[in-house]
Amino acid sequence: MKRTHIIFSLLVLFMISCDKPQQSVEKLWYESPAADWFEALPLGNGRLGAMVFGDVTEEHIQLNEESLWAGSPENPYPDNVREHYARFQQLNLEGKFNEALSYGMKNLAVSPSSIRSYEPLGDVYLNFGHHTPKHYKRSLDLSSGISTIEYEIKNKRFKRESFISTEYDAIFYRFESLDGVPTDCQVRFDRKKDILQTISDNKIVVTGQIFDDPDGYDDNADGSGKFGLHMKFAAQIGINTDDGEIIASDSKLKVQKSKAFTVVVSAATDYNLQKLNFDRDINSQKIAEGILNRALATSYNDIKKAHIQTHSAVYNRVKLDISGVTLDTIPTDKRMKSFKEEGTDDPYLAQLLFQYGRYLLMGSSGGKSTLPANLQGIWNQDMWAAWESDFHLNINLQMNYWPADVCNLSETFIPLSSYMEQLANNGKITAQQFLGSDGWMAHHVANPFGRTTPSGSNFRSQIENGYCFPMAGTWMSLSLWRHYTFTNDDEYLRETAYPVLKGAARFVLDFLKEDAKGNLVTAPSYSPENTYIDPITQIKLRNTVAASIDIQIIRDLFSACLESEKILGKTVLTDEINKAIPKLPLIKIGKDGTIQEWMEDYEEGEPGHRHVSHLYALYPSNQITQQTPELFDAVLKTIEKRLASGGGQNGWSRAWMINFYARLFKGDDCYQHINSLLRNHIANNLFDLYPPHIFQIDGNLGVTAGIAEMLLQSHEKGLINLLPALPTQWKNGEVKGLKARGGFEVNVKWAEGKMVSAEIIGKEGAVGMFKYASEIKEFEITESGVFIVNI
Repeated sequence: MKRTHIIFSLLVLFMISCDKPQQSVEKLWYESPAADWFEALPLGNGRLGAMVFGDVTEEHIQLNEESLWAGSPENPYPDNVREHYARFQQLNLEGKFNEALSYGMKNLAVSPSSIRSYEPLGDVYLNFGHHTPKHYKRSLDLSSGISTIEYEIKNKRFKRESFISTEYDAIFYRFESLDGVPTDCQVRFDRKKDILQTISDNKIVVTGQIFDDPDGYDDNADGSGKFGLHMKFAAQIGINTDDGEIIASDSKLKVQKSKAFTVVVSAATDYNLQKLNFDRDINSQKIAEGILNRALATSYNDIKKAHIQTHSAVYNRVKLDISGVTLDTIPTDKRMKSFKEEGTDDPYLAQLLFQYGRYLLMGSSGGKSTLPANLQGIWNQDMWAAWESDFHLNINLQMNYWPADVCNLSETFIPLSSYMEQLANNGKITAQQFLGSDGWMAHHVANPFGRTTPSGSNFRSQIENGYCFPMAGTWMSLSLWRHYTFTNDDEYLRETAYPVLKGAARFVLDFLKEDAKGNLVTAPSYSPENTYIDPITQIKLRNTVAASIDIQIIRDLFSACLESEKILGKTVLTDEINKAIPKLPLIKIGKDGTIQEWMEDYEEGEPGHRHVSHLYALYPSNQITQQTPELFDAVLKTIEKRLASGGGQNGWSRAWMINFYARLFKGDDCYQHINSLLRNHIANNLFDLYPPHIFQIDGNLGVTAGIAEMLLQSHEKGLINLLPALPTQWKNGEVKGLKARGGFEVNVKWAEGKMVSAEIIGKEGAVGMFKYASEIKEFEITESGVFIVNI
């Protein structure tokens, strides 16, 4: 009887464990509180962000709300802009580049040359008065989206956990005395400027309005915009206690003699995406109050359960195992230190970094998000962030969304689509003012207020980086097309993507100029942020005609428009595009065997530049593949030259290299650059760093896309390539849930470097081809919805 009872009990436990959702191994964890912001742990629901520090004496939670930006809508135009723009175009077309730059500085530069910054919401501090903890552990479970802090004081255990709920749209911070010790805590809110705090009904009520002070700091030499009172915002903080009492005093809330309580933070602004502006019909305080009251009226356990279900359902779509780690026994900071200083091999860090990128995209562009992820996603501690934490359209915003579809997070793309629709509407005015075009255009910097006119930190930058890259909006429009190729959602194509693509194509057709050789070229143009040396004057310049990336982008745009019109049964631009394509310059190989960055074979001003824009055709495009062997070989020489000259010197540039090498099927090189990124550009909380020590989320999201590209490629139409760039160091592994173009989902398992099983999941009757190693076969999805790959 005893043996039977034990077997029965084990069987019950097994059935219970099988019934539970699978837990991810990926956690960040530490044995001490965060020493600074780059060790704090991020939480997000798309709209709200928080950085949790974990100090036992006084907890610090730094807060963000996605739409809280300084400034107001401004799209400055110089006098007689169309006349001067036409002359600027002509001077560039004639090859008078230095003269064109001078003319632009004199006639096109206009204040404000730049924009104001994304700002933090503020900081919440919880003073517990705890000291000298033992057995301290601070962690972030990526699969549940919960940060946990555990410690002991005098053999008494305490636990804190925090998360940001999508369902309840608020920040929750829970304290529990596990051994029943009554605890006191003081809660306060702080912001450096622009707020008024009151206490009402045992709640901290924060009322704010950004004041852009004419005597205040301005990070941009030639202006960042109007002064005055702008965005309104609000926050409210309330507490639910299991026991004890709450006392309000001096804009603070005091919890006394409580064994367990929950602090809830709500926030809102009066931003309206449809207006690309703040909207005085929106009462941010009323919204914040409603969110808080709903949260306080619901049990913490119900809120937590709903949060875990929602978050884990999205996160757990993709599983990656390249390490064999089932339980992480090494603190993340110590693991990073060993990896950096001792040069140890640690595939688990790459696995963790991959899933962390997915987590960050969920937190900054999923859930309740309205706006796309900015340069820092949603997490920013500075009142004036680096580069204003803007939407940077010459690689960075594009890179933010490279992993969205392939990593099975397509819903995170919705905020970008919605924003691009509105930005395109603003860009119609700019295209009309500049060219008289009925299309739309945008330049390399945008913000929630819809900046589409050229921007730069000073007038020269406004001309060189702003005016000279009118293809920025066009490049962004292609993100919408890529999203469609993964989803095959014809309604999305018809209602959202195609109108944006059509407007961009209309602008491009009106913008292109015929040069003396009969080529259709872009003028002005530049290869983002790099310089060439003028062979006549020996001056370093940026402005030119038909930089390689421009023409590569245009080819993709025209191809996307033609295919869209074919799918939708339209012929609006088909004839014009078909006439224009043969006149576009071809990709050229220079005298040194590398892909030319410019139409002419110029000497590079910075051979090791961080941007590698002339390889857009390799990735994210598919214009260079093994089917174009000469260009394919030249790409490798281009990368080698760039790296030998010091390229890849920041996180997002290194991440781009990983994607390049994946497309070249060089898994060991990908592996090397993942390790280089981890050693040189990643903080202890795994945030990607730009020199000297600036968080930029694009590097995190770019490496996640790169790792996915190593394991699955689908950019060659109709072909799913399995394990195309598997490094020798990842001998055994498994990936589940990656998405391929055409609406497919893919699972692959390998051992000793060889694929042992694979599944392609899709709609019944869907067909395509798959490739493994050198073998290509056709497939058709059966009634079961799954095709079992046999090699």
